[in-house]
Amino acid sequence: MSVFETRRQQLDLARLHEECELNYKRLHRIISDSRSLGANFSLHYRAQPNKQPSRAGMKLTIIEVTKYTSTVKIVADRAGPMWLPEIEIKVRVYRDARMAEVVEWCSDRTIPWALVEKNGMQARDEKWQWNMFLSELLSHGLRHGISALEV
Repeated sequence: MSVFETRRQQLDLARLHEECELNYKRLHRIISDSRSLGANFSLHYRAQPNKQPSRAGMKLTIIEVTKYTSTVKIVADRAGPMWLPEIEIKVRVYRDARMAEVVEWCSDRTIPWALVEKNGMQARDEKWQWNMFLSELLSHGLRHGISALEV
């Protein structure tokens, strides 16, 4: 591996960590205390003027709590055609490091620690893409949604 490739990988890792820190802050605005096992939160999108009420939104459930981390399952309801499936993401929240990262995508892909798997089944930047998608999903929800605690 060349010095340039090593440096680029380090910069990408720094950017990934920065995005995970921002995702923690976004998630913390929706879920103020991630230590309540089984707590449910929902975020429904506001209806646009002169349109039918939107049924789209997100449901967030805290499914695991440990001393320093929590795992949150986020289910984004489909807002498009019926053939478009719901999006289900599992996010690990690191309370001590103040970071949140995607650890599972749509129940069929568990993200490895390394950014690249040896068997080539993942894109080089798949972990980055999933965390960027989480960033966009949370940002959209915070901008356009109305939250409700369901405990």
